[in-house]
Amino acid sequence: MPAKRPKQTIKRKTAGKKSKKTNPQRRTLQISVHRTQAVFLLLLFAMVGVLMGVGVWKAGSFLLNYADRTSRYDKLIVNAGRRNGVYPPLLKAVIWKESRFDASARGSKGEIGLMQVMPSSAVKDWENAFQRHVPSDGALMDPELNIEIGSWFLGRALNRWKDYNEAEALALCEYNAGIQRAESWKPLLHDGKVLPNIDIESTRKYVRDILERRDQYEREWKWEKLK
Repeated sequence: MPAKRPKQTIKRKTAGKKSKKTNPQRRTLQISVHRTQAVFLLLLFAMVGVLMGVGVWKAGSFLLNYADRTSRYDKLIVNAGRRNGVYPPLLKAVIWKESRFDASARGSKGEIGLMQVMPSSAVKDWENAFQRHVPSDGALMDPELNIEIGSWFLGRALNRWKDYNEAEALALCEYNAGIQRAESWKPLLHDGKVLPNIDIESTRKYVRDILERRDQYEREWKWEKLK
């Protein structure tokens, strides 16, 4: 038994020497790992910064383009409104609601352009009234023609309901849902309310949104100075 003790001591010393050799290797490996992680984090932050920069640029570009669109057609709106008996702030509010001032907008039911005019109704009626022909649906994307037809159609509806205190609301009902539904929603008395009678939620919201936006334009838009 005593003869085996020196061997155990040698093993312990040998084990100690091995651990001293491996510690520097571990430290080198750890440093390498930390450097890799640092480089990865730097690259990640750089990518996030680039993406945020691109996002901010795109958002700014969108806002500038939208701001330009919202005023681009002001003179056309004022002139068409005056010709066709439509209060310009109301007309601009309708364009805002219908297309967000996108002249190339198309609706799911065939509506076209800034005022989302329908070739089968508003456009056809306008052609018959003025003995003029719209050569193609694409022509309705022309802002001036589109606003002229849409404002004439809306002006005709306003004239139809002129004896009601809320003629604008009834005209918007007709523009959005047709004359038959507008007839069914008119109040019993000429000074009655219209919104409570509208039983289609989307039309009720349509009318409410436009009237609220009209009030905003009435306060903020200096349209009287435009010619």
